[in-house]
This record gives sequence, structure tokens and C-alpha cells, in this order.
Amino acid sequence: MTEVYEFRNEFLMPIDETVAQLKGLRGLKEDEYIGIILSQQGVIREQQDYIEELENELRKHDNPHTPSSKKRKEKTDRNREKEETEEKKEEETEEEKVAETEDEGERFPGKSKGSNGGGISIPDPDDVNHHTLDEDGLEEVDTREKTVIELPEKLFRVVKHVIHVYKDEDGQEVEPEVDLPERIYGKRFQAFVTLLRGTCGASHEKIAEVVQGIRPDLSFSPTTSLNITDNISKQLEGERQEILEQVKQNKFVHMDETPLRIDGANGWVWVFATKQNVVYESSRSRSKEVPERVMGNYGGTGVVDGYGAYNDYTRQRNWEHLRREVGDTKIEEAVTHYHELYGRAKKMKEKPPPERERFIRKARDSEFPALIATLREHEGNKKATETATKIENALPDMFRGVRDPDIPLDNNHAERLLRKVVVHRKL
Repeated sequence: MTEVYEFRNEFLMPIDETVAQLKGLRGLKEDEYIGIILSQQGVIREQQDYIEELENELRKHDNPHTPSSKKRKEKTDRNREKEETEEKKEEETEEEKVAETEDEGERFPGKSKGSNGGGISIPDPDDVNHHTLDEDGLEEVDTREKTVIELPEKLFRVVKHVIHVYKDEDGQEVEPEVDLPERIYGKRFQAFVTLLRGTCGASHEKIAEVVQGIRPDLSFSPTTSLNITDNISKQLEGERQEILEQVKQNKFVHMDETPLRIDGANGWVWVFATKQNVVYESSRSRSKEVPERVMGNYGGTGVVDGYGAYNDYTRQRNWEHLRREVGDTKIEEAVTHYHELYGRAKKMKEKPPPERERFIRKARDSEFPALIATLREHEGNKKATETATKIENALPDMFRGVRDPDIPLDNNHAERLLRKVVVHRKL
């Protein structure tokens, strides 16, 4: 019989030895049975102590201050399916290798049988250049090919359009319809400049530098770049309004703002976003008139931080922002308590409504007040006192995302959308 060990050798014996001992128990007296049972209970207690010891060790690697690289990875259904798929693929690969070895003997390098290969997908060539020799005494015997992805020598081309004018039978002048811009810069050129500004966050000075680096004989200034992007933004105002209407129709909207110098003066960039759509608004004001002007009488939920400009809307406060506030207090008990509450709040989204409501009542009426009291016990910690007040003020607006699982508990989406503005500000 195969010897099988589980858990820890000093606690469990091989199966065949255990079976032999069980056979030897026949005919024992009652007090002898009791002695054996008490002995086994002692072993069980040792096992429980060892389990507790292991759990304590694991807990050291699973707390709010553990770096992500050190945290244990929980096995989800998705991970299990992935592992099973990978194991199945490995088994199939091994079977293929064995079959190839049996059929063909030694396996040669190269892609496996039935493989489509990999690498870059190269489109059909736009041009074909033939490289030949015209010297005497040479006979062409073969060709070889090499496909290269390249920029044209002149990325910006200056094209003169000659529009021919005609007279019809009635003496009226007619000419072909040509889709040309009003000014000298073509539509694709304007789109390129706008993408450098919007997608890459480049300044108008940098854009002018890039353009002149590509085409030194082209006169192009930062002011020209500004005029092009302003003109494009005006032309796209209709599309912007359509996007804004889609944002307003969502049951929740991420809202946030960040400072940015505008024309040499202090200003702000605001963002109003859903998962699919985003609208930016720049203003020199940080008052509530900006969200009121952009969002109007929006009736959904704003996912926001604690800034007062959003107070007229139904709000879901940003748990992640408050988590950072609690972390800055450096009070271990408060940090751990908030982390535990936050984790439970996220898990409650998957629970039935009655269970979510029980969590909300308990968290709002007892657990968060206890956390606030813990923070206020540290009277000499100014940050703790401020954070306690912030949580107390946020409490009425912290659980809409628990009650309605579609509404997020954090405002990370808006913060990511503003990140390029923050980076541009620091350049």
C-alpha cells in the first residue's frame, strides 16, 4: 500500500500503520478507550495551534500596508479556469511532442505542426521599389524581397491645387467641387496638430518645434498651433454637446477638478465622465457655477470627493480618497479598521439587498462612529482630527454605491482622466 502523508508528519502516521493500530483496538476496556480518545484530542489541539500559527504568518503578508508584490493572490474562478486551460494545453503539447517523436524520430527546430506563427502583421505594400543593376555582363538569375515600414521623406507635403474654371452653354462660370480648407493648412495636418495637443498633451511651443523639425522650411509658430486647435474645438462644439448629453443620461457621473494655469492666470480643468464618455471644461473659477453650467439640473449621482462645489447634487463620496486621508494619520488601528470596512463595502455589492441594508445600518450607526472616535482619541494628531471630521461629514453620502451596485465607491476613473493635465502642469 502507498504511504500517504498529509498536513504534518509529526501529527499523522502512514495509512497502513493507522489501519494496523485500529485493528489492535478490539477488545480494549472502557478506560483504555477513554485514554486513547484523550490522547487524540491532544493531537488535535496541537494541530489547531499549528494552524493558528500558520494563519498568523499568512496574515503578516495580507494587511493594508503590505506591498502589492508581497500580497497573496486569491484564486478566483477565472484564475482556476485559466490554470485548468493552461494545464490542458500543456498536456496536449506534451502529447503532440510524443507523437511527433514517435512518427518522425528527432524533432527539428521551427514552428510546431499546425501553428500559424506569430510576429508583426504587415499590411499590403503601398509602393514597390525595384533595385536593379544596369552594368554590362550581368544576367539576372533571381530576386529577393524585404518589406519595410517607413515614414515618407517629407511627412508634410505642400500641394498646389489648380482649380480649372469653365463656362457652360449659358455663359455661367463653373468649376469642380473640391474639399479644401479655408486656410493654408489641410485637414489632416490640422488633425495631427490637434492630436499632439489633446492626446499627447504637448504644449504649443513643443508642437511648433516638432513641426519645424520635420519640415524646417515650413514657417510654423506656437500661435499658429493655438489657432488651429481653437478652430478645431469650435468646429467640434456640436459633437461635444452630443457627448455631454450622453454623460447627463447616465445614472452616475464621475466629477473632479485640478488646477492649471490658463493664459498666465490660475485656472481649473474640470472633468465629467462615464465609462464611455468624458467632457472636459476649463475655467478660471473653482466655484459651483462651473458644474451647474456644464451639468445643469442633472438628477443622477455624482461620484465626488468632499469639495463643496458638488453639494447640490446627490453624491457618492470617494472611499479611496478617504482611505488616503486615514492612511496619512499613521494610526494603525484606524487604518486597519477603515481598510476592513472598505473591503466589506465592496463585497456587499454582490450580496442581496437585505444584506446590503444590514451592512449600511451597522457601518453608519456603529462602526464608522467607532472609527471616528478612535481618530479623535489622538488629540495631538491634527491630521487625525481633520480626518475624523471629514468622515463624519461624508457619512450620509458614502453608501449609495453599496445600495446600488452599479455606482462605484471610488473616483479613480476621473483621477485617471485628469492625470495627463497634472503631468502637463508639472512639465
